[in-house]
This record gives sequence, structure tokens and C-alpha cells, in this order.
Amino acid sequence: MARFKKFIPRSLYGRFLLIIVLSTLIVQLVSIYVFYYTHLDVISKHMARSVVSEMLFVKKSINKPGYEKLLRDLSENTGLTFSFEERRRLKKRKIADSDWSKSKLHDYINPLIDPYNRFKSELESHELKPYEIFENPESDDLIIVKVQTRQGVLSFDVPIKKITSSSAYVFTFWMIAAALITSFISIIFLKNQIRSLRNLRDAAEKFGRGQDVPNLRPSGSEEIRSLAISFIKMKERVMRQITQRTDMLSAVSHDLRTPLTRMKLQLEMMDQSPEINDLKQDVSDMEKLVEEYLDFARAGEKEKNSSIKIAKFLQEKIIDYYAKMNKKIGNFIEISDELEIQIKKLAFKRALMNLVDNAFNYGDQVDFSAKISNKNLVITIDDDGPGIPAEERSNVFKPFYRIDNSRNLDKKIDSGGSGLGLAIAMDAVTSHGGHIKLSDSTLGGLRVIIFIPV
Repeated sequence: MARFKKFIPRSLYGRFLLIIVLSTLIVQLVSIYVFYYTHLDVISKHMARSVVSEMLFVKKSINKPGYEKLLRDLSENTGLTFSFEERRRLKKRKIADSDWSKSKLHDYINPLIDPYNRFKSELESHELKPYEIFENPESDDLIIVKVQTRQGVLSFDVPIKKITSSSAYVFTFWMIAAALITSFISIIFLKNQIRSLRNLRDAAEKFGRGQDVPNLRPSGSEEIRSLAISFIKMKERVMRQITQRTDMLSAVSHDLRTPLTRMKLQLEMMDQSPEINDLKQDVSDMEKLVEEYLDFARAGEKEKNSSIKIAKFLQEKIIDYYAKMNKKIGNFIEISDELEIQIKKLAFKRALMNLVDNAFNYGDQVDFSAKISNKNLVITIDDDGPGIPAEERSNVFKPFYRIDNSRNLDKKIDSGGSGLGLAIAMDAVTSHGGHIKLSDSTLGGLRVIIFIPV
């Protein structure tokens, strides 16, 4: 069964269509087979037997007293014309049987494709053999049947309508036409049903990326409508939670700023001493922590996507920015200058700067590369720092998480860190439908790889 899975469509639309088309095809094949082997076979049998009986009568009447007038009357009344060639023999040509004629399916399929199959069977069963059947070059409505007798060769002009039924072709035509019509209707119906699922999928994907999703109108079957309503309710709950988190962190940060500002003013008015300077540093560190909390809260805000030339953006916002700060970055941007993608500029810039700052904090050499691969924007940041142990790489994405050994990607040397650096970067990247991967760098430290679909 596993080997047939590769032939099964992966999409729901393809699978539904396969079920309908396959069912229709099976019904058509069974109907045609039953029609041919019951109704049509009986009709063809009686028609062929009637003509063969006339031919047999002609064969037995040859050279009997008064046969010429009798056969002439028969020909006029039945439409079966014939001629007799005395002392002539049919050419017996030995033709090898093909592999198809020896196949077990030949006896089942041949009656469906050979319109004269029943006629041939009747000729053989009534000892009208050897025989030869030819098309009549003068009329498409007749066939020529030559039968060998002891006296010579009997040649008959047999009307095709007397040995075959045209209803077979009409039946087959309407069966195929009905299959096409029902398949067409099924395709239209399925497209309307699948459209609702695709709209729901697109809305869920955009919402997962943090993009603004308009209200989804439930449509389709009852189950799909119920699923859409559940998605809308889930979206409202998530947005409410994000808003509550943002408001809470913003309120806390705002409330903390006021006493911190008073403390800074009071410290400036006091006599300077080593203890006062240390206290000033602590207040400054607390302000930086508050800013990081605000950055983490802003990650849930609805920043609009905008189309930018990504090569120019990376060059100006990252490479040139750090060059002005006398921090040189190895630049390996391999992207066309005209390539434009949709991103949230502020969130994306904040994530990249966070990662590059960490690289400079724990290393001396930093390389920044960008390229397009498999419909993804791939950005790689390498440094020669101490790196992060492999077992800790999945944990550092958690907010407020710190590691003690090796190095902590979120631990700022000057401020002590809040454990939110990589969480902020992860939120920004996932809001674009991408992901971050950590690995060992060729420089000896940490390699951060960002994948953004384009």
C-alpha cells in the first residue's frame, strides 16, 4: 500500500477530485461492460444469427433444382446480395497470433473493440468457414464476406446495420458525456468548498506571521463555517492577550521611569563619590532594562509591512551603520539590488541589530552575509566568540532565560542583560513567517542563520 501513496494527491482538492473521478470511472466501466455483455450481446447475437442463417440457406441451396430463382427472391426480400465463383479457393494465409490475442484479457476486451466479433462467432458455429471479411470500397454501409464451399467461393454483400447495433455507440457517447458533465459540475462544486478552506489557511498564515488580517467571513459547509468561527474567536482572544501584555508592560515601564528620573536628578545634586557613581550606573542599567521590556512589548504591536529593496536596506541599516561606529563587518551580500520584499522595517532592523550587537559583545570578528536560496532570504551572522553549547541553543529563545557557562547571547557586558534579546529577535523573525537556527561558526564562535520567505 505504501508504494501507491506517491500517486495520491497531497491536496484536499486533489483527493476529493480523485474520489469523484475514480468512482465515476468505475461506474462507467461497469455499466459499459454490463451493457456490452448483456443487452448488446443479445441483440448482436440475434442479428448475426439471422444473417448467418440466410447465408447458410444460400450455401445449401447452391446447385439445387430451381435454386437461382429461389435465391434471387431471397436477395430481393432480405437485401442480402451474393455471387458465386465456381472452382475457386480462398487464399489461406498463415498469420501468427499476436501476444495480445493470447492474453487472458483478449476474450473480455475484444468484444468491446471488435464490432464484428459476434458475427464471426456465428459464422464459425454454423460451419461457414473458412471465411474472409473485407470492407466494401464502393459503399461504407456494406461489408464483403467470402465463404469457402466445396463448389467454390460464395461472396456476400452484407449490410452493416444488419449485424451491428448503432445503439452501442450512442450509449457509449452518452456515458462518456455524462461522466464529463458530472465531473465538470463536481470540479466547480469542490472549488467553491475548497476556496473557503484556502481563505482560512491564508488568514491563519498571515495571522501567524503577525500581519493584519481582516475579518474572515465564514462560508462553505457547516463544518468549515464552524472552523472559521473558531478561528475568529481564537484570533480575538490572542489579540486581547497581546494588547493586555503590551499595555501592562508599557504601564510598568512608564511607572518605573518616573522614580528613575527622580533618582537621577537627586544623584546629580549630591556630592560625587565612588558610591554615587556606582549608584548612577545601577540607575542607568535599570533604564536599559526598562527599554528592553518596552522593545519586547512592542514586538506584539501591529507594524505594517512595506516593500523595500532588501540589499540596500541591509547595506545602509547594518553594514554602514556599524561602519560609522568604527565596527567593521565582513560584508557578503549576494542579492540583486532590484530585489524587493515585504517586511516590517523597524522590527526586522531591531532583530538584526540585536544579533549583531551580541556578536560584537562576545567576539572581535563578525561576518554578515545574505543571499536568496530556495525562495528564502538567508542571512548569516558569524562571530569568533565563545559560542553557545548545543544543548542550550533551544533554551536561549525563551524570554528571560540566561545561561551561566560559555556565553549568554542575551547577556550585555555593560548592563547585565535581561534575557530578552534573542526572544525579541525570534518574535520579529517569526512575524515574517521565518525562523532562526543556531550552529557552530567557521570563525570558531556562534553562527546565527535567519530564514525569511520571499
